[in-house]
Amino acid sequence: MGDADLCITSNEKSLLRFTPFTSFVNSSFWFKFTDLKLNHDMLNEVTRHIWGYYSHNDRTGSLMVDCSSFNKEYDNCISRSYAHGYHINTNTIEKFKNLDKNDLLTKYGLQLLNDMKSGEAVKDPSKLVVFLLLTFSDLKKYNFTYWFAFPAILDSSYYICDSPKSLETFMSPDKVRTLSEFHKKLPENQKAFFCFSIKNSEVVLKTIEEFVANAETIFDDFYIAFLDPTSLEHIPGWPLRNLLSLLKFEVPAIRKKPLKVVSMRGEYSNWHSRSVVFSIQYSEQCNYASNENKIIGWEKNSKGKLSPRMVNLATDMDPAKLSSRAVDLNLKLVKWRLQPDLDLSVIKNASCLLLGAGTLGCSVARGLLAWGVEKITFVDSGSVSYSNPARQSLYTFSDCCKSTSKAPAAASALKLIHPGVLARGEIIRISMPGHSEYDMNDVHRITQLVKSHDVVFLLTDSRESRWLPTLLCSAFKKIAITIALGYESYVILRHGIPSDETETKLGCYFCNDVVAPGNSQTDRTLDQQCTVTRPGVSNIAASIGVELLVSLLQHSEKGIATGSDTSCLGKIPHSIRGFIADFENILLCTPAFNQCIACSPIVIKEYLQDSDGFLQKVFCDIKYLPNLTALSQYELIDDELEFPEMSDEDCS
Repeated sequence: MGDADLCITSNEKSLLRFTPFTSFVNSSFWFKFTDLKLNHDMLNEVTRHIWGYYSHNDRTGSLMVDCSSFNKEYDNCISRSYAHGYHINTNTIEKFKNLDKNDLLTKYGLQLLNDMKSGEAVKDPSKLVVFLLLTFSDLKKYNFTYWFAFPAILDSSYYICDSPKSLETFMSPDKVRTLSEFHKKLPENQKAFFCFSIKNSEVVLKTIEEFVANAETIFDDFYIAFLDPTSLEHIPGWPLRNLLSLLKFEVPAIRKKPLKVVSMRGEYSNWHSRSVVFSIQYSEQCNYASNENKIIGWEKNSKGKLSPRMVNLATDMDPAKLSSRAVDLNLKLVKWRLQPDLDLSVIKNASCLLLGAGTLGCSVARGLLAWGVEKITFVDSGSVSYSNPARQSLYTFSDCCKSTSKAPAAASALKLIHPGVLARGEIIRISMPGHSEYDMNDVHRITQLVKSHDVVFLLTDSRESRWLPTLLCSAFKKIAITIALGYESYVILRHGIPSDETETKLGCYFCNDVVAPGNSQTDRTLDQQCTVTRPGVSNIAASIGVELLVSLLQHSEKGIATGSDTSCLGKIPHSIRGFIADFENILLCTPAFNQCIACSPIVIKEYLQDSDGFLQKVFCDIKYLPNLTALSQYELIDDELEFPEMSDEDCS
């Protein structure tokens, strides 16, 4: 009798079918991929090896991917097997649609076929379970379009020679229990497919490689087993398909006789009752040359059509987290093409103290928020008035009616805009030189705030209110940026920080003064009491101030950078003076003044030796600072340069 006579025809036996995998994508997979796409892949269309998982304890035939799928090593679990996957993401939906799906499937199917023919799949049978995941991700809307494929070799048909039977028909529960104990000891890459026999009432377990090496002599005694994630009684799971193809290549004689295949299902304790034994034989098409390279495997969608699936995670996400991710998205896109060297983390982690929650404070806060800064603290002692909301973007008419304190109101408004921001408002009055009304408790509070923040913005509306913060930033070496407004002009200045006690540094806001700050709050008309500027000046100045900070943070030396230094974002000037009338900016750089009333060595020394005592003298005695720094000598010189009064006769 020839080989052809031994083949079973479709008229005699039932055609064997296979239950395809059903894909399941845990939402953690998309979140992990989003992170990889934004921070690592960016514009690169990366094909990445991933892990998929399926369980013989499952009844649905699911193959799952989650965040652990991206690990270098698979996440080992006793109740599940792993599959080798390839994740291909396209940058545009058009490319996703136009990609030749058959070519893609064939490419990886031929790789699978090569593993079979080369013997690699015999050594490592886990390579028989392969999947593709083709995706397009709209990270702005959190829409994910995806399509799974489970490549299989369409090399022949298979037939069931007898009705499937329960494993307990052939083995006692004790024998199955022994088999499960042996199975647990197999290497992980050998567990999905294996062989076993019962000889002399003893259970013998072998790997696929051991079976193939001795197939001619042990074929009749052994069962071929695989871990099956399905539960249909007469239909085995998809993993069996490629196993049968492998055995066809490695053991040609296998076509001549029925093959005993065990679908191992359920927990180990239930293997004897849930597992099913199939008697399978290859079809009469013994010559496979004509169609052995045909690959199948694209998954059908929920409607039973060969088409991709879609999922939107925005509705399932915490709105606050969605907001944070959206802010991060816009910034990370900058790194993709425009500024690859931009360090977003240093910006995000910079804690910012805003002294003044008025027009400048509101605008600076919005700029910082747009750059992803997560910690912003407002300091102000005022309340929202009816003139504020039109110019100060964080306040509303309701705040005016309630006369809400500015600092807490500004912090609350920021949280409404971006719930992820750590914003708070402190009602503190900043004590000033020459103002005998001071509160040391407020002084101590603002001192602690300066110490606990990385950056301080000086945004108050009087010169003398900037003195104490300037002193504190100099003493504690904090980055300080002053923004001041005129009617149609502005100045933005970053205060210098010395790298050591002897090095020359950039000047502070007071370094160009030869007159000590006095009380500028008294004897002022209405137009002098209010900040009267062209409405656009504050937004322009605030934006430039924020951009100056961001550029400074990109420099390796941060606040110590010189006025001529640059970062990946460009220049880091010491000061910027702008004039709206001419639409002109002038960049200036001035060194620190050795007799400065705010940052000179003598002032810092006196403060550090006796902070409270020193500050009380400054607040109570307007002459104390000029005398301490010898600045008063400049006033005397100025007096000496005055011309004597002349009489009419002198002019005749």
